[in-house]
Amino acid sequence: MAKCNRCGIDITGDWNICPNCGNDLTGAGESQEPQSSDDVTCSNCGAALKEDATFCDKCGNKIDEIIEVPKCEGCGSEIPENVLFCPTCGAKVEQKLPETNKSCPNCGFILDAGTTFCPECGSNVFTGEKTNEVVQPTDSNKGFADKINLNSILKPTIVNLIVSVILSSLGLLIGFSWVSFIIAIIISVGFFAGLVDNEANAIVLGAIVGLILGLLENPLVEFWYGSFVAGLYEWFYGGQILLLIILGIICAYVSNVYLKKNIEEIAGNFTSLL
Repeated sequence: MAKCNRCGIDITGDWNICPNCGNDLTGAGESQEPQSSDDVTCSNCGAALKEDATFCDKCGNKIDEIIEVPKCEGCGSEIPENVLFCPTCGAKVEQKLPETNKSCPNCGFILDAGTTFCPECGSNVFTGEKTNEVVQPTDSNKGFADKINLNSILKPTIVNLIVSVILSSLGLLIGFSWVSFIIAIIISVGFFAGLVDNEANAIVLGAIVGLILGLLENPLVEFWYGSFVAGLYEWFYGGQILLLIILGIICAYVSNVYLKKNIEEIAGNFTSLL
């Protein structure tokens, strides 16, 4: 049995040319120089190189850098650089950090064996390409309580409450009675909640506006019509605090989740006119 001195396969039968790589096998059965157990080949002619070789025995090419050609563990085919799957059999390729490269090519950070991406700068240690910056957790990945930021909704809540009081007062003057407060919540919370950054803050805004407007319900009636009418109002309709809180929460959620883009467009158009 002969062995090709170029690709290293075993050859049976009387072959003059290697059926695998086309190498001339004349004299292939003669004693050959020992080959490297690591399958290191010449980058010029592809011949196997002896360990610590300076020049290729076949073509005389100077070996400046010995390159180890990775091969698929499944089918033995040579694997191109920076691929994840073997192009011949489809097997997954496990890329390993070369022993001669212990630091990141981008920032010089010392790497552990088998590292693919530098933990310091995120660069691929094989290609040197820098990956995108680490993505911070989005609001969708946070819990409800983690999304709440009272500082961010303080001003929108105050403005929303002022608008609600004005709308309620107008409704009372027109004669809508208790319906005035419901209409005020739907309009004011439905608009301002759509401008808040997330649904959790919007819900808190709606609940606060509903609560305070409910507490101001009778005082507003008394302010416009006197204490006698306010007493009759409370006797006939009672307090609407719970209803206004629930309505505020529902309006805020629907506005922020489903109508946010439309409300932001309306607000943008209105601002451009000012």
